[in-house]
Order: sequence, then C-alpha cells, then structure tokens
Amino acid sequence: MPFARRHLFPLVAACAARLTAAGTGDPVLFPTVVVEATGHGQPAFAMPYSTTVLDARALDAASSRSLPIALETVPGVMVQKTSAAQGAPYIRGFTGFRTLLLVDGIRLNHAAFREGPNQYWGTVDPLALARLELVRGPASVTYGSDAIGGTVNAVTTAPDLAAASGTEWRASHRFASADRSHTTRLEARGVTRDRAGAHVGYSHRRLEDLRAGRATGSQPRTGFEETALDGSAVWQVGSGTRLVALAQDFRQNDAWRTHSTIYGSRWRGTSPGSDLERSLDQERRLFALQLHSDRPAPGIDRLTASVSHQRQGEEQFRLRNDGRREFTGFDLATPGAFVRLHGTAPLGRWIGGAEFYRDRVDSHSRRFRADGSLQQIDIQGPVADDARYDLGGVFFETRPPRLGPVEFTAGARLNHATAEARRVRDPLTGAATRIDGRWRSVVGSLRALAPLDAAHRQNVFAGISQAFRAPNLSDLTRFDIAEGGQIETPAPGLEPERFVTTEAGWRAQGPRGSASIAAFHTAIRNQIIRTPTGARVDGLAEVTKRNSGAGRVQGVEAAAFARVRTAWAIAASIAWMHGDLDHYPSAAATLLQRAPLSRVMPLTAHGSVRWAPAAGAGWVELAASAASRQKRLAPADRVDTERIPAGGTPGYAVAHLRAGWRATPWLTLQAAIENLGDTDYRIHGS
Repeated sequence: MPFARRHLFPLVAACAARLTAAGTGDPVLFPTVVVEATGHGQPAFAMPYSTTVLDARALDAASSRSLPIALETVPGVMVQKTSAAQGAPYIRGFTGFRTLLLVDGIRLNHAAFREGPNQYWGTVDPLALARLELVRGPASVTYGSDAIGGTVNAVTTAPDLAAASGTEWRASHRFASADRSHTTRLEARGVTRDRAGAHVGYSHRRLEDLRAGRATGSQPRTGFEETALDGSAVWQVGSGTRLVALAQDFRQNDAWRTHSTIYGSRWRGTSPGSDLERSLDQERRLFALQLHSDRPAPGIDRLTASVSHQRQGEEQFRLRNDGRREFTGFDLATPGAFVRLHGTAPLGRWIGGAEFYRDRVDSHSRRFRADGSLQQIDIQGPVADDARYDLGGVFFETRPPRLGPVEFTAGARLNHATAEARRVRDPLTGAATRIDGRWRSVVGSLRALAPLDAAHRQNVFAGISQAFRAPNLSDLTRFDIAEGGQIETPAPGLEPERFVTTEAGWRAQGPRGSASIAAFHTAIRNQIIRTPTGARVDGLAEVTKRNSGAGRVQGVEAAAFARVRTAWAIAASIAWMHGDLDHYPSAAATLLQRAPLSRVMPLTAHGSVRWAPAAGAGWVELAASAASRQKRLAPADRVDTERIPAGGTPGYAVAHLRAGWRATPWLTLQAAIENLGDTDYRIHGS
C-alpha cells in the first residue's frame, strides 16, 4: 500500500475562534509544553532525552489519517504502511512490541502484539488528541517492558477548567481525492463554574480504493471504514486535586491486507499473495479513572493514580485460492493500575511508582471447506486460548543537586512478568498443550544534562540506559501466518530481550530558531527472532522463535527550525541509521551468521518552507521528503517479496503544497496537493 498519487485534501472546519489560528502548525522543535512521557513533566528542551512534541496546532495542520502517519516527519521515525488502515512507526530501528504506546499514561501494548509492524497503533484517533509526546530511545526504567526504540504518550483532549464557563462546538470535514475518502469530526466541550467540565467527540472515516501514481493506477481492495467515540470529564474535588474520567471506543471494519491477496500491486518485482481475500476487523475500548493531586502529603509534590480497563479484539477472514475459508481472532481484556509520586528531598528531586496490568485472552479459529461445511475448530486462534499474562513493576528515579553545571538523572526498575497459556496447539502432534513462563528483570539508567551558556539557550546531554522486553503471548504461543507466506508456531522457553543504549546530543533555541543533533548506539542481546525449522506445517514453511539475535543499531538525527523575517519559516531534518544482527539461520545451525537488521530506515530527510504573516488570516507551505535506496536486507526482508523488491526499496523524493485560510472567526479552510510529481514510491517495508 505505500504508493502515493497527487491528490487534493480540502479540510473545512467550523470551530470556536479560540481553537484555531492562522499560521499554526509551525514545526517548532521545542514547544513550551510539559512532556509527561518521561515521567518528570518538564519542557522538552530541559530534558536529557531526545524528544519531539506535536501539539494540537501541529496535529490539526497535518490532518493525519492515523496516529502513526502523524509521526512520519519526526527525525528517526519511519512509518511503515501495510495498508491504509495498518501501519506502525519504526523508531530508531524498532517497531511493534519493541516500541511502547501510552494513552494518557496507560499502556496500549498488550500480550498479543505480534512481531514486526502491526495495526494496533491505528486504534487511537489522532483527531481526539491534545498532543503527542515522543521520547526516542529506552524508557524502560519508567515504563518497563517494550520501551526500547521509543515511547509515545498520546495525550487526549480534556476540558480546561481554567476556561470561561460555557459550551464550545467544533466540526470538521476532510475530503481526499486520491482515495475519495471522507473524514468527519464532531466535538463538544463545556465547563461549569470552574469545578467541572466535560468533552465528547465523534470521528468517522470512510476510504475507497487508492489511486496510486501514474505507473500503478488504482489499488483495489484498499478502502475501509472506521468510527471513533471519545469522552472525558473533569471534577475539581479539592484544592489542587482533580478527578478525571475518560472513555474511548474505536471500531475498524473490512480493512484488507491487500499485499497477501491476488489484488496486491506488482511493483519492481514484488509478488502479491495468492489469497482471494484477507480482511480484518478490529476494535478497542478504554475506560479509566485518574486522580491528579498537587502536594497531597509532606515531601510529595505531585501524585498521579490511575485505574483502567481496556478491551481489544480482532477478527480476520481469509479466503484461500482453493475456496477454503478461515475465521480467526482474539478478544483481550486488560485491567490495569499505576501510581506515580513526585517529590523533593534534601538529596534532590525524585519520582517513583508502581504499575500492574493483567491481560486475559480468549482466541478462536474456525476453518471451512470450499463447499461451506465446517472442517475444524482449532485449539487456539493466532495466540493461545484461555491465557493470562501479568506485567508489573516498581521504579525509582532521582535528580540530585547539580554537580557544577551538570544535572544527573539516575534510576532503576524491577519488573516481573508471568504467562499462563492453557490451550496451545502443539505443532508436532496437533494436540492441546500448555505453556507457562515467569521472568524478572532489573534495569537502570544514568543521564546527564549541562547548559553551555548562562542564558540556557544551549545544552548538551548524554546517557546510558538499559532496556528489556519480556516474551509475550505472541512470542510464546503464536500459530499464524508470518511474513512471506511462512507459518509461525509456538516457542516455549524464551528469555527476555536485553538492550543497552548510549546517546549524546546538543540542542539550542533562540527567539528566531532552534536546532538539535543526537547520536545513539543500541547494543542488542538475546533478541527474539523468527528462525526456520526446516519443517512444514499446514503446507507452509515453519518458523519459530529463538533468543538468537545479538547485534547493534546506531544512528544520527538532526533537525533545525528558523524564522526568516516575520512571515517566513524554514524547517529541515535528516536521519541516518545502520544496524546488524548476528543470528542462527536455522534451528539446526550452531554458528552465528551476520546479517542486516530488518527494515532499518534509509537515509531520510524532510524539509518545509512556510509563509504565514503574523497579522494575516492564511498560510502557505511547500514541504518535501526524500529517502535513499535501502538495499541492506535482512533474511526476513528477502523472504517478504510481497512488500520488498528483490534488490531493495528504491529511493524517492516527493513534494507537497499545503495552504490554510481563516475565513471567519468560526471557519477555517485547509487544502493540500500531495505528491506534486505524481510519483510512484514505497516507504521501505511497506
């Protein structure tokens, strides 16, 4: 699905005057907002991490179709797209369950997350967000398992009790000609006497088949439909204490994995699959109650506590080329809770906390013959049936008084995970078996930040951080199709993956611009990777998981923003990465083999020139993105001929023209022509 064509995106929004202003969306590197994703709640410029914040204005201006796409111009991020509905970001070389997504601090990652890019990040509606916070690199001390390549905290829209009492309404509509898509968003929010407020929003998207570049034409079976409902309420229950309730409901229907069917596009030698249909429905529901309190006790400056219940489900339909049908899926329920405390002591500021999540999974698989009669009800679906997965941990992080100009941050975490899968299909006998596991990990982090001038307009930072990922139910029990038409089977006995990242960077900001550069190196040990067994199961080549990966990924990210005169702004970023992995090429192999890390982003750059007069009602932007050819392919990449050409993914360069106009205090119009050259291109791995 990665092809793009020239298309028009007019956006018409009727909104309250305070919500939209002309010229918004400037790519400021360090907006003056507090970043909660690090746990400390500081402005991005003052943290010893590589961070990016996309606030509401930037998200509105981008008008992204999905949450992953909202991140596609962030340095160090490559957004893979299996289809218009299914995509995931690669952050510093990692994706899927090696990156962590939070919704208001609540884990979205669950025990059924599968290897590689997956569709679950797409269940968070970007139109319902106040901002996106991205911390690149490990955050395992604060958030535990999965926080390896990066952590994204999606902060949802909530009523502002400091606003004047009353009600606001907002409506927007987005049309795109390339896929004839329509996206409608309706919102209402109100505040009563500074004591209570509520917000509710509804989004609906419908996409038809994408018309790609001039050489490819229409891509059939790429349309889908989705709806999202979100709401929140805030009560001021005391001085400095707020109670927040939030709810989300997301549903996506009939989203095809087109590349694995006969409708997939042939491009530069790729080979579509043989299925007649492979479509997916998914849904997610979240309910949470959170308490935010300032100075709840002596020595404690802030307390955040949360209880939540999240439910995620998917249903996949597969029609083989011989007429056989399969219905597979799972239903996952996750109660969870966390508490975080911020305090000040004689030895410095500190933060500590604990969390616990329990995934309960039921899965199913039913197979039918070509004549429609039931052939088999399987023991499990894509992951184990009647399974449970617990994940919990405690952490403590401190910032002692400065040592000269240097501020240090040190922390540690104890994490515990258990898996209990009662119904797992044995790939050899076909009988039901059971898999259990228990893992414990301790990780630490040490970071430092120092200003380079008295005005604190420049600083340098450096750090070393450990990270880990405990095997989840997908690693241990998956029985489903893998890349390249292979089949993945259960793998008991796995151990946690372990990573160590070193990083150093410089950043600067001033009244007319900002800049940053960071270099990182991540050492990989015990990575769980798919390994061929040489056997065949259900007529497909079998792969299973092993802790056989050891290697590294390293890179450099740089970005700059400058305001030239009053009306003109220029932004640019570039990222380079290189990764290798030593692994066993087969289950019988005894010698390690060196190979490239899978789907490492090629040299990639983004840039834009924006005209937005300070007193004007409109803005115009010319933006461009370019990537070099990626010919370093991992063994899994070479097998994945449905998506990756044999010689690698060609480089590309595309340009976009966007404009906006605030017609009245209540009406803003935006339009864009994407891919001005009508170019066929693919993002690597898409």
